[in-house]
Amino acid sequence: VAGVPIGGLTVAEAEAALSSALSARVTPLRLVAGAYTQTIEPTAINLHADPAALLAAAAPALGSSTPVRVPLQLSFDETALREQMTTFAAESALPPQVTVITSTDVLSRSFAYIPGRAIDLDRSLEIVSGLLRRGRATEPIALTLWPTTEQPRASLEQLTTQLEEMAEAWDGVAGVYLYDLATGAEVAVNARSVFPGASTIKTAIMLYAYTKLETFTERQWRRMRLMIIESDNLAANDILAAGAGGTGTDLAFRGAEEMSDMLADLGLEYLYLYVPYESTDYIRLYNVRYRCGPRDPVGEPPYTETGCALRATPYAIGQIYRMIDECARGEGVLLEKFELLNPDRCQEMLDLLAENGDNSRMVAGLPEGVRVEHKSGWIDNTQADAGIVRSPGGDYVLAVYVYKPLGDRAAWPDSLLGGAIADFSRLVYTAYNPIQIDPASQGDTP
Repeated sequence: VAGVPIGGLTVAEAEAALSSALSARVTPLRLVAGAYTQTIEPTAINLHADPAALLAAAAPALGSSTPVRVPLQLSFDETALREQMTTFAAESALPPQVTVITSTDVLSRSFAYIPGRAIDLDRSLEIVSGLLRRGRATEPIALTLWPTTEQPRASLEQLTTQLEEMAEAWDGVAGVYLYDLATGAEVAVNARSVFPGASTIKTAIMLYAYTKLETFTERQWRRMRLMIIESDNLAANDILAAGAGGTGTDLAFRGAEEMSDMLADLGLEYLYLYVPYESTDYIRLYNVRYRCGPRDPVGEPPYTETGCALRATPYAIGQIYRMIDECARGEGVLLEKFELLNPDRCQEMLDLLAENGDNSRMVAGLPEGVRVEHKSGWIDNTQADAGIVRSPGGDYVLAVYVYKPLGDRAAWPDSLLGGAIADFSRLVYTAYNPIQIDPASQGDTP
């Protein structure tokens, strides 16, 4: 019985012999996973041998000429063992490791991760329980650490550091604003620097029209789509005029001022358009007087060349998207201030922004198929893109502006400025959805 010969002994003698021999077989349990080791004392799981039960298993052989062998069996508290191994699983687990990978391009970088590793608790319990019952747990038991399916995120501190380094490396001024739609967490790098507003402010023009017009005519809706999807400037002027109650350049000027006042009332500093697009000749021909913001430099450093009538900051334009998203979810300041807005109309705005045809800036830094509700803009020395990215790892508002002094150039190519925006966009996306760089499926066993 349990390796102890008891032939020819009385039952009492056999039980005494087993008790003496088996006491040395009940030893502390040592578990090992990777570099982590844990010792579980027998008393913690009530690990013990039961000589009477072992002898009962040998009883059928009494009075028989046929020998019998009864293997060792130990008893233990299964609930207590699970509790101990649950603790072991948590303490031996290796969390995913987030890192940064870069290319030869100084701006191009992405977050990546090495998967975490942990034991398979249920399978490990089967292994340990089986060894314990057979009394074969006197040596350390090595358990396998398997890759986990948990996908981590980069921390806000990690992301901020990388964005700051990229902005520092940019030969000009780069501004980035990030807002997490689930948590409200923010990351800001030169987010209150003032940039030329370009066409990113067309999202604000759209919002202005929705606050002024209960419905759109067929022509107005066509012009709205043209403004957002193709970034048509004259269509934007038509929407400004429609918001002011009619058509024509005069009303487009009034709409631009009303929209800018609306943005100021929402607390959005340095976000305005005081003149319609492409109105320089009209201003000269009719000697039109128009509002103008303070002269450059304005806002917080670092500074850019902005003019005085069309400006934006990454922070301010990001708030527009945050507010529209809140409205679509039935909450927020837009519903409080504007009677003509409701969740369905705000969702309609987001759906239209998702149709934006520009795939060369923010979208270029994202995997195919990711929904992006955005509006971009570009002029000779500045390009920008801002919107909401709906990603598997979380939804966020992102606004990126890049400015580069022209020197003796007429304009910078899209591939340079637009490519920089794509690089910033890629970094943020991979902060939410890091790239797995260790796809190994095998476990690590010490």
